Amino acid sequence: MAEPTPPRDDRDLVAAYQAGSDTAAQILFDRYCEKLLRLARRRIGQRLLKRIDPEDVIQSAFRTFFVHLRKSDFSFAEESDLFKLLVRLTVHKTLRQIAHHRAAKRDPAREVVNVLDDRDLMEQLISQEPPPEAEVTLVEEMERFFARLSDFECKVLELRLQGYSTSEIAQKLQTYDRKIRRVLERIEKLAHQHAAESG
Repeated sequence: MAEPTPPRDDRDLVAAYQAGSDTAAQILFDRYCEKLLRLARRRIGQRLLKRIDPEDVIQSAFRTFFVHLRKSDFSFAEESDLFKLLVRLTVHKTLRQIAHHRAAKRDPAREVVNVLDDRDLMEQLISQEPPPEAEVTLVEEMERFFARLSDFECKVLELRLQGYSTSEIAQKLQTYDRKIRRVLERIEKLAHQHAAESG
């Protein structure tokens, strides 16, 4: 017997998936995959695209999403809530991949900057690949930290994780090197404070 055609509303698709419809899951994936891929590519940046595959990031985000969805761990009050959740998962997965590859690529001969050891920061906030059951908690933890940063500080941190030097970041953000260093020092202090509070 053919599977009935699923509804088009996100919340109805969720109900259909939880009732056993694989077609509903495929519709949700197809509906948001391209948007999330574009988001992941922007977050990764050109320098790391050869090392990080955005499609792998998206697949990981959807795996986590569907594991929790099957267990009814999510509730969606508004139609847009599902996409917002997928964005959160995608950003979190992307940042973890960036942190992993940046830490692996560390070279003692490269520019020495005594501010913001991004490996220590991201290991504190992200650590290693968690089981899907812990993923949402980690996303919320990351969001709490980034909420403590201004928009400018978030941009500086993302560029730093993408491999840009302080002078390159200053040029991209049309400011000066010393300011970027001060921002990174503040982020480092906040990261240690956040880790202490969370521990």
